[in-house]
Amino acid sequence: MKEMVLDVDSSVVESAHAINSPVLGIIALERLSGSVKALIIMYKEPDLIVNASACGNNCAKWILEIGKRQDLTVRLGYEMEFEEPFDICIKNSGRVIHEYIDF
Repeated sequence: MKEMVLDVDSSVVESAHAINSPVLGIIALERLSGSVKALIIMYKEPDLIVNASACGNNCAKWILEIGKRQDLTVRLGYEMEFEEPFDICIKNSGRVIHEYIDF
């Protein structure tokens, strides 16, 4: 998860209680971005349906990585730019897609 925080928020996890943000300085975990919080919930609580629309395109690789480790259901209100190829099942249609064009 430290890699995820660094990649998405450009912040360094200093301890279980402190994040070093280049914008905000030392912050509590509660002040992480909504994107990182959503990714952590996806990872820790895979049975929940998480609103991934709160996540930017910089979260796409992490959503795919979490999805490789465990089944994951997210709500996504826009066409996120996932790196191809990928395996995503669209729940509304039951289709499995592998390329961005299939969205």
